Amino acid sequence: MDLRGAVERVRRRARRQFGAVEPAPRQGSSAPRFTFLFVVTYGRSGSTLIQGLLNSLPHTLVRGENDFYVYLMYRAWSQVREFQRRYAKDARRGPQSAFYGLNEIRPREFVASTRQLMVRQLLGKTTRSQVRVLGFKEVLWHRIEPEETESFFEFFEAVFPMARYVVNRRDHDEASSSGFWLQRGSEAAAVAIARVEQIQEYLLETRPERTVATHFERFTSKDPALVDEELRSLARHALGRCDDEILSVMRSTIEQPHGPRPFGRSRVSRADDPVPELT
Repeated sequence: MDLRGAVERVRRRARRQFGAVEPAPRQGSSAPRFTFLFVVTYGRSGSTLIQGLLNSLPHTLVRGENDFYVYLMYRAWSQVREFQRRYAKDARRGPQSAFYGLNEIRPREFVASTRQLMVRQLLGKTTRSQVRVLGFKEVLWHRIEPEETESFFEFFEAVFPMARYVVNRRDHDEASSSGFWLQRGSEAAAVAIARVEQIQEYLLETRPERTVATHFERFTSKDPALVDEELRSLARHALGRCDDEILSVMRSTIEQPHGPRPFGRSRVSRADDPVPELT
């Protein structure tokens, strides 16, 4: 695959579709530029453990699941764009048109407004100056239809410029036999996991310099060297570095329980554990 050519085609298409996207604020201003970071995975893959590890890093804020509402923002943008294409000519008739004002909708402003909304919601009460790496982890990426994949990530990266990704995986049998999926059925689990892995492969192929693959089994391995290797890889992807102090904090974090049915090195899921009620 010609990655440079593919990236340039994506950029050209984004410029056509979104206009000249408003840049993120400069470093050193009252609204510092963020490195945007997102965990792309499926249910019960150990994503809350990844979330905890990332939040143990300095100046890093990675929120938990939010029902993937940015996908609805994408669908709204995509829908109105298609509506514009269909009725733009009629809308030019002015007040006599049923679509009067439709052409006033600006993709550039929609993207900038979405970024502003998302950043504010992710920061919450946290001060901007405290955060350099910002994002969220989500397990509902399978909602993206295959034919939407490319356009979704064009929109997503217009909202979150130069977004970085952590694609986390876990043994399918272990993940799908966990409480989250037991409530939904093995077939639904298999379909959703397969779809997310298609998206993960897409990101690894098209954005290799901004995507890292992690594995739950490596984080929970009994081999300390393997665990440290995975921890360092995660930290370097997020921060560009991993010194001994950072590694020590991450080691401590991995010993703590994470998730609604906590697991990590402190508690690996067991087949005889009770399945919690979903809330």
